[in-house]
Amino acid sequence: MAMESSVLYDALVAFASGHLSLTNESYRVSALEAHSTAITNLATALAKPQHEITWYETKAATCLAFVIGEVCVGDNDGWCAHLNGAKLIIESAVVNPSSGTTLRGPEVFKRSSEGQWILRNFAYHDMIGSVTMRRRPLLNCSYLDGITDVVDTYLGVATDLLRHVATLSSIDEETRLDVALGAEEITRRKKLFHATCEEVEQELQDWRCRPDAAPELAALAHAFRSAVLIVLFRLIRSRLSSEEESTQGASSEAMTEEMLPTKMRTQVSNILRHVSDIPVGSHTESAILFPLFLAGGEATEDEHMDAVRVRLQMTLQKRRFQNISRSLIILEDLWQRRQNSGLIDEADWTDILDETGEHLLLT
Repeated sequence: MAMESSVLYDALVAFASGHLSLTNESYRVSALEAHSTAITNLATALAKPQHEITWYETKAATCLAFVIGEVCVGDNDGWCAHLNGAKLIIESAVVNPSSGTTLRGPEVFKRSSEGQWILRNFAYHDMIGSVTMRRRPLLNCSYLDGITDVVDTYLGVATDLLRHVATLSSIDEETRLDVALGAEEITRRKKLFHATCEEVEQELQDWRCRPDAAPELAALAHAFRSAVLIVLFRLIRSRLSSEEESTQGASSEAMTEEMLPTKMRTQVSNILRHVSDIPVGSHTESAILFPLFLAGGEATEDEHMDAVRVRLQMTLQKRRFQNISRSLIILEDLWQRRQNSGLIDEADWTDILDETGEHLLLT
């Protein structure tokens, strides 16, 4: 697509220049100039919309290139604006193909393999971002229907697991409790939350990796599945601590607070085991930050913390992405706070993000 769109080409040059400037200070001015040129050209192109599939594809891809570029250089706020820009382009897409049937929104992108890749790319950043930002995804995940049965450039064979991330982020927002709510509404929200969590946990436990997956892609998929389970258990733990009375209508296994530490520890161990099967410097390694960060956030054993620390350091040395560096700094801060307090549950990585006000993206 970059060969067909100068706007996308400029965004990729800006990304490459920014990445290069992280290891060679002499490229910093050139990187800033490239970024300015790319932003200006994108703004000019957006001011002259064309109702053609390729126009929407290249402009959405450009926004996503900016997302990656901002994350790479450590701008933990800028990526949000570009992701929202991609969302608006996807939502606003309208084309009238020769068949005569008007296509709108994500359906425009589903017409080509490039468009489907853009949707998967957007879903990856949107749904992973929803975890650290503690909000529902920007778009309903139904657009993933029919486009996840491929080996994706980011998640390999694990793309469909993003649906569970979307479900959890959405149900958390939809069922949050408030003192202003009536008793009936509180009960309804509690039941819906716990029933949804129980369903998601069962689906994740029943999930099987496709048998033809390459070993390192299978390892990534299993690590990602464990990370989603940690997201689930974190939500349950947070909700149980905020509920004043026991929840009805949920299984004792899903809702027993005493069992959560054991479940967490199991998934932390699983993530580290599977990540160890992914070669350092491999393309597959580009997607391990999400599971590693979540594992680090729940690690209670020195051995597990050391394993997370060492692998993140190795990945950072290879990739130089500053969100990896920031993730490691946050985890080190978290581990130190817990050590100082002597209580595992005394601090959480969300506390650190709330204090700084940053929007960390684990992609």
